[in-house]
Amino acid sequence: MSLLPVMVIFGLSFPPVFFEILLALVIFFLLRRLLQPTGIYDVVWHPALFNTALFCCVFYLISCFFI
Repeated sequence: MSLLPVMVIFGLSFPPVFFEILLALVIFFLLRRLLQPTGIYDVVWHPALFNTALFCCVFYLISCFFI
């Protein structure tokens, strides 16, 4: 018996972090879509690095919420 529950969907087993990553991706894309018209990407030094940090922050907040 493992400590973490595994979700089995149609015979495929997924770890719980998989669904947290999917939720973080959806929220990240929504945030990015909302931030683009504000012009923040004109001020940011490296947009790809900013996007990576934004995703990491969203994923951290979601993983803290589900624990």
